[in-house]
Amino acid sequence: MEENCSLSTTTIITANDNKKRTYQKWYSKSYKWLVHEPNKGGFCCICRDYWKSAVPFYSEMNTRTRGVFTTQSFTNWKNAPGQTEGSVAQQLFNVSELERQENRQRFGDSLDGAYFLFKNELPHTTLYAPLLEILSKIDRGKKLSIFFDKCQKNATYDSIATVTELLESTSELIDKQILSKIRESRTISIMADEGTYINHYQNVSICFTNYYFLGEPTESFISLLKVKVKDKDAQTIFDTIVKELESKNIDMTKISFTGFDDASLFSGEFSGVSAKFRQMHSNSILFIHCRALVLQLCLLSACKDIIEVQESLLTLKSLFNFINRSSIGLARFNDVQTLMKHPQLKLIQPGDTRWLSYSRSINAAIRCYEPLMITTGTYS
Repeated sequence: MEENCSLSTTTIITANDNKKRTYQKWYSKSYKWLVHEPNKGGFCCICRDYWKSAVPFYSEMNTRTRGVFTTQSFTNWKNAPGQTEGSVAQQLFNVSELERQENRQRFGDSLDGAYFLFKNELPHTTLYAPLLEILSKIDRGKKLSIFFDKCQKNATYDSIATVTELLESTSELIDKQILSKIRESRTISIMADEGTYINHYQNVSICFTNYYFLGEPTESFISLLKVKVKDKDAQTIFDTIVKELESKNIDMTKISFTGFDDASLFSGEFSGVSAKFRQMHSNSILFIHCRALVLQLCLLSACKDIIEVQESLLTLKSLFNFINRSSIGLARFNDVQTLMKHPQLKLIQPGDTRWLSYSRSINAAIRCYEPLMITTGTYS
C-alpha cells in the first residue's frame, strides 16, 4: 500500500520490463475480499463496509493506510499476487490489536473504579455510573471520555448489569486466591455461626483460618449458606457445611480445630456440629469456644451485682427502644439532628451476647448526646 499510486486506470507499465500489468479475474477468486471496479481499481469489501467515520480509531487508521482499499482504490497490480493479502491482513491485524489494547486499558480504568466501590463496601448499583462520569471529567487526557463517546449504543459499560458482572468476576478471582492458599496450608481450622434472617431463612457463615509453616495465621471468609429454619438441626447444618467444603475441593483431613459459639447446636458434646466433625473425620479435632463470647459473658456476670452498671445498661436499652422502636420518636430524633446541623447518627442496639455491642452503643449515645436529650425532653 505504501507503493500504491493514484492512477485513474488499472493498467501499469513497469520500468523494468515495460510490460502492462492489469487486474486479473483470478485475483478476486483467490482473495474473496477483493472487489474490482473498472477504471478505478481494487477495494476491500469488508473494510469499505465496516470502516466508517463513527468507528473508533478511524482517523488514525485512515492516516496510516492513506485510505487504500476503502476510499482510495488499489492500482499497483504489479505487487498484487502474494503481497496484497499480507499487507491488508497485517493492517487489519494492527488496527484490531491497537483497538483491543485501548479497550483493555479503558476497561481497566472502569474496573479500578468498580473495585474501589467493592472494597469500600459502597453501593455499586447506584454509584458506578456517577463514578465513571467523574473519572471521565478529571481525566486530563480525555481518553476515557473519548472511549465512551466512541462506544456503540449497545456497549453499556456503565450499566448495572456490567458492574454486577464485575462484582461476580472479582468475587470469583478472590475466592480462587483464598482457596488456593487454604489448599496449600498444612492445617486449617473452621469457624461457623448462624442467624435467622427476616425471610425466615437461616444463614450460616463459614470462615477458615489457614496456617503456613512460617508466618501468621490468616483468617478468611468463605461462604454464606442458606438453610430453612424448619431444618435447623445439627445434622442439616453439618451436611450443608461439608457439602460446601467438598464443592471447593478442601481437604477435610487438614481440619484440626473447630470454633463455634456456646449453642448446643454447634458445641453439643455428642450431637453438635463439632462432635459430628470429630465422628466423621478425626477424634483429634479440637473444639474451641468463641473467646469473644466467653469474655462478654464473663464481664456481664462480673457486673451482675454492681447496681450502677446494671442501671446504666438498662437505661441504654430503654433509650434505644424509645428512639428506634417508635416511628414518631425516630423521626423527631432525626429532625432535631437536622435543626442542630448535627451529623445524622443512629443508635446501636446493645446485646448481651454480642461482643463489643455495649461499647459501640455507648459511643453512639455519647456522640449524639445533645440531640438525644432534646428528643427525650430531659436536656437542660
